[in-house]
Amino acid sequence: MRTKQVRPERKEFEYELHISKQLDMVSRKHYVLFDFRTTKVFEYFVYKINVFEKINPEKNEIHFRVEGLSAPKISLSNSGYANFQYKFFEFKNSDYELKLTKPGIEKNIFKLKISKNDIKILKQPSNRFIKIILN
Repeated sequence: MRTKQVRPERKEFEYELHISKQLDMVSRKHYVLFDFRTTKVFEYFVYKINVFEKINPEKNEIHFRVEGLSAPKISLSNSGYANFQYKFFEFKNSDYELKLTKPGIEKNIFKLKISKNDIKILKQPSNRFIKIILN
């Protein structure tokens, strides 16, 4: 008798993007942290998400291209989700267009409002590959 093959449950989102305002303790300057994470937890290695950023502070545009995962450079075994962090120091308290793309046809455009006290999502697409979490 064959055993039934168990497949992992399909997740609604492949990635999460945690956005928060932070304070750099060395320079004493505030920044907006964009923390990309996979929703999948890897058992043996902590992978890195390959993300390329293109920031245009004059036009209030933030673009991240998510390219996929790369293997760790160290061969020590460790578990966890894959991640990538970007610290945006040149922000203004204003509205921003946040464009997130993946190879192929996936493109998500969000409208964010960064204010002195918090960050809000003003507009988001209905069909998206990434879940934004505001901290």
